[in-house]
Amino acid sequence: MTPPTGKRQAFYVDATLQTEHGFIPSVVTEGEPGHTPMLGNGALASPWYWGNDLATARRIAARSNAALGLTESDVRDVVASSFRASEAIAEAGRIIHSIVADAISYDVADGDGWFLRRVNLADGSVIDQDDSTLAIMDSAIAPYLSQIDWGARGDQDADTVLRVDVRTGRWLRES
Repeated sequence: MTPPTGKRQAFYVDATLQTEHGFIPSVVTEGEPGHTPMLGNGALASPWYWGNDLATARRIAARSNAALGLTESDVRDVVASSFRASEAIAEAGRIIHSIVADAISYDVADGDGWFLRRVNLADGSVIDQDDSTLAIMDSAIAPYLSQIDWGARGDQDADTVLRVDVRTGRWLRES
């Protein structure tokens, strides 16, 4: 089974997806984190169930993967690549969390809506537009920017950058 992306897909049985009717198989896509349980599509759909015990469910998955032309080695590679992608995302999250934890202030600017312009860290370093990490951080905080009370902004023009001190929560102005 090869989706339009050209990445291989394999059936996988997660031992935690056991129901009273049997195991629900999943599809794992090469290089993408996680798996998609075969729950069916549409209002009248029901999940797929493969076997009442794990060994039977995994034998059915192996036969289904073989019918797709996948060897056991291919399946291991697809599943391993998915785990690696999941681990990479988790590691990126840990890195972003540690960066955010070291922030002393965020500079927020107004353009076509509010966006993160710069993050000032406790060690004096700065994450700005030249660092790809900033885009990840911006997307993480973007939903919260619309919830901030911008009353402190007053009539400042769009070129103004607002800085919030992480330690005190106070706004500082920088033009």
